[in-house]
Amino acid sequence: MSFDGKQFGAEIVQIVKDHLERNLSPIAARLDAVEARLLLLEGQVGATKSRPVVRVAARSETAT
Repeated sequence: MSFDGKQFGAEIVQIVKDHLERNLSPIAARLDAVEARLLLLEGQVGATKSRPVVRVAARSETAT
C-alpha cells in the first residue's frame, strides 16, 4: 500500500469543509437575522443610503 497524496489531501479538505460548515452555520444564521432586523429598523426610521464623500487633496506643486 503506497501513500496517495491527492487522496489524502482531498480527505483533509473535506474534513475541514465539514468542520467549518458545522461550526459557522449558526453564526451565518445569526448574521442573516441581524441583517434582516437592521433592514427592518432602517425602514422604520426612513433611513436612506447615502453615498460616501471622497475628498482628494490637490497637489500644490507641479508634476514633473
